[in-house]
Amino acid sequence: MKHIALILVTFLVAVQLSAADHSYIWNDVYPNYKSQIPSSDFTTPDGLFRFTSDKAKGVSGPAFGEDSKAGLLYRLYADNTLRIESLKGGKISAITFVIGGNGHYKLAQLMPSSGAMGTPYIGKDPTDTFREYKLFWTGNTEDITFTVGHECEYGVDCAEQGKTGEPGTCMTKQIIITSENDAPTAIDAVLGSSTKDAKVIRNGQLYIMHKGKMYNVQGMRVE
Repeated sequence: MKHIALILVTFLVAVQLSAADHSYIWNDVYPNYKSQIPSSDFTTPDGLFRFTSDKAKGVSGPAFGEDSKAGLLYRLYADNTLRIESLKGGKISAITFVIGGNGHYKLAQLMPSSGAMGTPYIGKDPTDTFREYKLFWTGNTEDITFTVGHECEYGVDCAEQGKTGEPGTCMTKQIIITSENDAPTAIDAVLGSSTKDAKVIRNGQLYIMHKGKMYNVQGMRVE
């Protein structure tokens, strides 16, 4: 039993030192968006993150829409908000917004409720064929809300063609979320509690109880 516990602790220590990237290409993970109302609010198929958008102070509201070059785009318009929540207890440490298709025309800055935006990538896709911009956010939270800038800032219309006052947009074809595993709490449960109190077997699976919450061996919260 001590040997098993040692293996478990070693595994959890290895997990806590790493972060996982979760990539969501809307064409692949959300093909049936038209059947959901509102289609702009959803939980990712893996159950890790919840997306909630709102028209807020904007003129147009968030929506999915097809793009001839980039496929399915998650379209957010000026002054719209997008809330991203981690549902399994892992802290979100980075988010990359991949802007494709028509999204490069009026791309605005995003204003986060916490953390900070980095220097955007203004370039082309990996094939060097189509324009593909990226916005980067870093922070440390389980719940983050972004507000789309009121006016175009990085898009072609304002940055290259000199059009001023154009309403901003953020149209992603893909979002990549980096989340830290919540392993330290699980390790603390193993090291700081007795074996009887720390370990729980449920449906043949090993879980760790800590402060009334249950974690799997990857250190992620479970219901």
